[in-house]
Amino acid sequence: MDKAFQQGITIIKQLENNGHEAYFVGGSVRDTLMKRNIGDIDIATSATPKEIQEIFPKTIDVGAEHGTIVVMLDEHDSFEVTTFRTDGEYTDKRRPDQVTFVKNLEEDLKRRDFTMNAIAMTKTGRIIDPFGGQEDIRRKVIRTVGKASDRFQEDALRMLRAIRFISQLSFSLEVDTFLAIKQDCALIEHVSVERKTLEMDKLLEGQGYHYGMNLLVASGLYQYLPGLRMKQDQLLELADKDRYASSRSAKWTILCAGLEILDVEEFLQEWKLPKKIIKTVSENILYIKLVQEEGWTKELLYRAGLDQALEVHLVLVKLGLDEACSKEEILEMIQSLPIKSQQDIVINGNDVLQLAEKRRGKWMSQLVQDMERALLYQEVLNERAALKEWVKEWLQKYEQNC
Repeated sequence: MDKAFQQGITIIKQLENNGHEAYFVGGSVRDTLMKRNIGDIDIATSATPKEIQEIFPKTIDVGAEHGTIVVMLDEHDSFEVTTFRTDGEYTDKRRPDQVTFVKNLEEDLKRRDFTMNAIAMTKTGRIIDPFGGQEDIRRKVIRTVGKASDRFQEDALRMLRAIRFISQLSFSLEVDTFLAIKQDCALIEHVSVERKTLEMDKLLEGQGYHYGMNLLVASGLYQYLPGLRMKQDQLLELADKDRYASSRSAKWTILCAGLEILDVEEFLQEWKLPKKIIKTVSENILYIKLVQEEGWTKELLYRAGLDQALEVHLVLVKLGLDEACSKEEILEMIQSLPIKSQQDIVINGNDVLQLAEKRRGKWMSQLVQDMERALLYQEVLNERAALKEWVKEWLQKYEQNC
């Protein structure tokens, strides 16, 4: 058993010492069986939320009504401990209207989404697998626990989660599970955009990205996701090649460019992405257009900066739009720039204002842009005397044109 479980074993032992059952459940067990890196470690128990709080001195109530208490072992180590339960109706297609606490582990596992996530493990590493999750992992198949349509009627996000797991794990989708998604795909409209975006992020970063994209189209689920309804052909084209990218902004840039999104900002706002990501992706799309029109100019490299230029280059390569310029060539071009940012310029705004003897205005930003361009193309040296003379000449021309 991975050493990450050691702290959790302490919790399980304490629960057992107080007369309760307790097991590791969910993703940590699945990832252990698959020899993947383990994320959060969750524990399921026969103890009620009140009993959990009585046993452990430091707890946080994050959802006692649904059976979940966070147990704090110290300021760094915490575990979600959830009471065995069965779920009632899901009228909002997200959460059960009510839950019933039970004393049976199998009843608790029965309510979970996929067989690979419905596996429990004892503190000694013994596996409890009533729904064949280990066999599905071995066969690399995503299958729901019980009737697929029932699971999706309960929580429609599970349809997108299934396809996200396909992307992350390069698994296939069991036939009845796929057919249920085709039948129930419109239910995803009941799910909040924020929850869909979390799953889409994970789908886009998956090594089996192309499988996920193909299934979004084949299942019809894409039609009910923000901005994708009319993008069947582009989604299939995106699925045709390796589009893997590590950064969030690069992933969404690849998606926007591949889908030929006209209003990038509006599209990303529909997905309720953070403003910083929207800004970066919008700039990336603009830079892509300029590179295709002009190539990598000195000014374009300067405006983008090293990190963003490399990200744009990555997107261009992933989309098969720019194979003429290598990453090494971009690094060399940026390194050879006379200035890398405004901070490199030896005179500042106060110097310019003293020379102009006038208040700040729109003229100031225009002057700075022209100065940057002149420095980049070495029309003037980055020396105080030379730049002051250049500023005087620029101001004279500006006054004449006004």
